[in-house]
Amino acid sequence: MSGCDAVFDTVGGDVAQISFAVLKAGGRAAFIASGAQAPKPDRTDVTSLRPAVGRTRAPLDHIAQLVTSGAIRPPEIKLYRLSQAAEAHRVSESRHFRGKLVFQVR
Repeated sequence: MSGCDAVFDTVGGDVAQISFAVLKAGGRAAFIASGAQAPKPDRTDVTSLRPAVGRTRAPLDHIAQLVTSGAIRPPEIKLYRLSQAAEAHRVSESRHFRGKLVFQVR
């Protein structure tokens, strides 16, 4: 993929440089998982942004109300014990599960 106008990266890490690589000249990349500062692009013809991510109670209360009312559905969650890590890994690798895999530690 290439020639994108914009990328919104929610992963962070090495994905940042890949994000810059797919942008066309003048493109913009926004990052919310790469720390407090936006990653520095290795190109001068693109813009790297780190939008503010609010962490106040009111938006979270609103999301909770939407879930409670049924207006939005949270992703399915599959719980695994650590002893089931191999099975969870197989499910993750299959890319057929659309939800969250969570390890129960205690």
